[in-house]
Amino acid sequence: MMWTTQRERSNRCSRRLWGWLPALVMVFATVLPVRAAMPAAPVAQGQPVQRIRFATGATGATVDGYVANGQAARYVLYALANQTMTVQAAYESAPVIATIFDRSGAVLGTASGRRRWSGVLPRSGDYYITVSTPYDATTYFSMRVEVVSQAPAPTPEPGPERIRFASGASSASVTGSLASGATKQYVLRALRGQVMSIQSWIGGGPYRFTVQGSNGVHLGSANGGETWTGTLPATQDYLIMLQSPAGAPPASYSLLVAVVYASPTPTPTPAPPLHEIRFPRGATSTTVWGYVDAGWPGRYFLRARRGQVMSVQLSTEHGYAARVSVVTEDGVFLGAAGQGESWSGVLPITGDYYLTVEAPAAGTGDSYSLWVGIR
Repeated sequence: MMWTTQRERSNRCSRRLWGWLPALVMVFATVLPVRAAMPAAPVAQGQPVQRIRFATGATGATVDGYVANGQAARYVLYALANQTMTVQAAYESAPVIATIFDRSGAVLGTASGRRRWSGVLPRSGDYYITVSTPYDATTYFSMRVEVVSQAPAPTPEPGPERIRFASGASSASVTGSLASGATKQYVLRALRGQVMSIQSWIGGGPYRFTVQGSNGVHLGSANGGETWTGTLPATQDYLIMLQSPAGAPPASYSLLVAVVYASPTPTPTPAPPLHEIRFPRGATSTTVWGYVDAGWPGRYFLRARRGQVMSVQLSTEHGYAARVSVVTEDGVFLGAAGQGESWSGVLPITGDYYLTVEAPAAGTGDSYSLWVGIR
């Protein structure tokens, strides 16, 4: 009887353990993918980010994609510190650039055509790759990514050359040469809202340069000998990529790269008001009063008919110099009168006439009275 009781107890315990097992599986299934759900480094809007996963036992994977004008293809993969990543990209109809950067947005290197990139990864975590074309073109591409725990036998290709400004400087120049079909990359860090300007000079064969963010966003391009200017959308590394067309003669280049803050928009100076002169009912003349100095003229207009005679007379309160000029609505100058003087003239058209009271640039401001008559 005692043996039967122990067995029943054992069976009950087993049933309880097996009953808990699905709950434990759900817990582990929830906890284990936390690493894959870690927040990624910020990327620009465009094609969705695709995660690269290696097959079981594999050390690499090949992805195929398509890039259009200004739209980068974006990928992310997880790797460990001290592993070596190698990236190589092939294209169908237009050259593509694969840019590799870490979670902070710092560019690690680029790969393009026959030029592959290899580098030892500094830390464990997600790494990002953007594939874009430096031309206003569309193309299919194929990219091979490998991650191994030991350095590959070939010597890795050098990454982009970093442009650094001297202390207190806002620009730097770089020079070099490009063989036929060759590329050259530069990288520099700049802040959101700054304005980058690239002035280029050419010697020998042609070349073209393209500017893009480390997140693959295309900002602009220009031919050698031209200047490009643009406002930067984010604080990050920016790539400047030069390429010589295949079959073209070797090219020598020189770039002057400047990064400055945009000048504030000047506050416009308000214009003096324009007053209409109206005669009292039945009157053929009237007087207006105002104040004039070198930076603030008095401006008036009135309507009159062709063949009428206009007369004006200007007087200042303290006798300081001033002048009233008369022009048509088309800007034709008819005449002028100074302080204490008068002017009369036959009007050439039916329309508006403009009278401006001005003081000399070095003169003293004064109150004035302006008499205007038309008969």
